[in-house]
Amino acid sequence: MNLKDRFIKYIAIDSMSDEESGTHPSSKKQFDFAEILISDLKELGVIDIEYDPKCYVYAHVNNNKEKTIGLIAHMDTSPSFKGGINHPKEIKNYDEKPIILNKDSILDPEVFPSLKEVIGEDLLVTDGYHLLGGDDKAGIAIIFEFLKYYLDHKDEFNYNLSICFTPDEEIGEGSLFFDCKKMKADYAFTLDGGSVYEANYENFNASEGKVTFKGINIHPGDAYNVMVNSIQIAAEFAALFKDELNPSTSKDHDGYIHLEAAKGELDNFTLHYIFRDFYLDGLEEKEKLFVNNIEVIKNIYPKVKVEYSINRQYLNMKPLLIASHDTIDLINKAYIATQNKLSYVPIRGGTDGASITFKGLPCPNLGVGDFNPHGKYEFVSLTQMSKMVEILKEIFK
Repeated sequence: MNLKDRFIKYIAIDSMSDEESGTHPSSKKQFDFAEILISDLKELGVIDIEYDPKCYVYAHVNNNKEKTIGLIAHMDTSPSFKGGINHPKEIKNYDEKPIILNKDSILDPEVFPSLKEVIGEDLLVTDGYHLLGGDDKAGIAIIFEFLKYYLDHKDEFNYNLSICFTPDEEIGEGSLFFDCKKMKADYAFTLDGGSVYEANYENFNASEGKVTFKGINIHPGDAYNVMVNSIQIAAEFAALFKDELNPSTSKDHDGYIHLEAAKGELDNFTLHYIFRDFYLDGLEEKEKLFVNNIEVIKNIYPKVKVEYSINRQYLNMKPLLIASHDTIDLINKAYIATQNKLSYVPIRGGTDGASITFKGLPCPNLGVGDFNPHGKYEFVSLTQMSKMVEILKEIFK
């Protein structure tokens, strides 16, 4: 099975995670997909496979080398849009024209400028009714394609190979039960993301804040000097944050404060924020601003009761990967050998690689040629997927 056919096989399988389930993994669909991947690993001749109860699939190929490199991709797709696409459309030698997905949806380079990055490349696009699932089944298909070559040409490589397929990355839990001992690697790479001409060793520091305003509800006719409207108070609280801290006005290395969700009633209203910054002191400033603004509201409305929490989610892996630069050296070597351009781009989000790095396994990220993920305008470059297979060959030499 070639790279394209394997990718099409995997994206037809619905493996959506479920952020509401409270289970690990969050959906049975991921167990079903994991079992298919295990069967495919065995079909290629991989014997050393471990499948743990939390739905992590570990596989190892010993090449009698001193060190081992691990490759990691996640099995789940985003719960934000329907998965399990059966009829993706192939576009050969893309010519920069708008692509009609269906009667209601057009993939237009004027709206989605990432299309201008893939002119002349072979693409797979959606049917306009599903996400494609390249995040991260492109990564899984690339790993399998490289694995096929590795097994047939072991004498070319200077590292043993370890693989891990993880669940629940899309709901922030992909590395929650990841076990470095089971991975048995000295270095690792996540294959998850956009252009293969970009690699990532820098991500946001991240935390989340929740604040609940508890007011007093009473008939509006009797409300004078009694009612405390928590909806109104929550709106005033949200307005205290300046526009320049909004994600829609931030880019590159800018951090942000994002009001992600709001829910409640007149007497009990909760706001859920996320805080992001590439610098730890910047993250701490945003957390302090959150707390300070709560105090402002409490001073304005002494009758309102306020409950809040701040929870650290993940940290920027850059300091650790710079200090232990072997993985970055391997990336640089591979891109030079394959004569591919390379830019290191900060991840304006999180990555399992960051959490795994902080668990003790250095793990930057490599792109897989997936663009516009999590919706019907997603597409992959088959051309770039093939290039990443060649880059992996050089990393392992």
